[in-house]
Amino acid sequence: MGDARDDERSEAGSPSDPADSAPHAFGAPVGFRLDELIEATQDGVVFIDAESRICRFNAAAQEMFGFSEAEALGQDVTLLMDEPDAGQHRGYIRRYEATGEGKMIGATRRVIARRKCGDLFPVELSVTRLTAGAVHYAAFIRDVSAEEALQRRLLEAERLAAVGTTAAVFAHEVGNPLNNMSLFAQLLMRRLQEAEIPDDARQDLEAVITEIDRLKRLLDEFRSFRRQEPLHITPVDLGRVLPAVCRALAVTQSGLKIAHEIEDGLPMIQASEDKLKQVFVNLVKNAIEAMPEGGTLELHACAEGHGVCVKVSDTGPGIPQDFDVFLPFRSTKARGSGLGLSVVREIVEAHGGTVHVESEPGRGSTFTVRLPIAGPNDG
Repeated sequence: MGDARDDERSEAGSPSDPADSAPHAFGAPVGFRLDELIEATQDGVVFIDAESRICRFNAAAQEMFGFSEAEALGQDVTLLMDEPDAGQHRGYIRRYEATGEGKMIGATRRVIARRKCGDLFPVELSVTRLTAGAVHYAAFIRDVSAEEALQRRLLEAERLAAVGTTAAVFAHEVGNPLNNMSLFAQLLMRRLQEAEIPDDARQDLEAVITEIDRLKRLLDEFRSFRRQEPLHITPVDLGRVLPAVCRALAVTQSGLKIAHEIEDGLPMIQASEDKLKQVFVNLVKNAIEAMPEGGTLELHACAEGHGVCVKVSDTGPGIPQDFDVFLPFRSTKARGSGLGLSVVREIVEAHGGTVHVESEPGRGSTFTVRLPIAGPNDG
């Protein structure tokens, strides 16, 4: 038998291996080795050698970046970086090795990393210099995508709260004189119809009334924006609501073809019928306005799991990939408040549903609404 101390050293691993150099507490080996700590941490841990090749890639890093350990080992660490960091990495290393100065070493900073699929995402990065064995640097990486998304949502919520307050005041102050203008314009039109006046004068007044009506609709959108109202929940038959919406709006534009395919026996859903009408009126109007020269609008509805799925498609110009149409006051159209689709999302989410858009520039857009049968309160 060998010396017991030799056996203990064999259990602990060779000191030349940094992954096996486990510390001792109170004179006894810690319950698990360093490599077990590395694999257990939720942060990505990446070791690189003197040539910037990856020589350790823990489970969290594999999940974060999408590379398996076999795919990552031996690869240049710039595989995980975006520009300009990837191009500047070797310069950082050479400068640190030569001077001992490096802004990355020992500091924590936020950078942009790259997943296997090519997606970029924000991370918090800490780099430590190692002296044991062949490993030269250890990078500890935390994905902060969710944290940054939460910060953006909080900032957006604050902005929208301020905008909502401003919109309410604006709608009130402008609404009263606008209603008076509308009444006087309608009265003037009735009087002119009894008199013999040129047709172009009557057309001018009709144009004024049309624009006043448009402003009133915009004010209605302002009033509904971010306004929390209790939902009056009743059983709603979308098989009846959807064709009625299409019929009401089909006459608004020439050269437009509307096709709807609604599954027979569509289940009733628990919802506010008025609010859902507003959702689909806004979506259908949005599709029609996307095709000013005419085109095809398709509406499909079917049962899906414990809910109903409705798709509204158009053959318009499509939406740029980086354009979020659901953000308030954003629109791809020259005329419009940019609130219609934001209101759609608010109503759908208030009912426990979801809405998203798929679009390809030049080939149109499809908005998909999914609503639960149970409604917003029953879960």
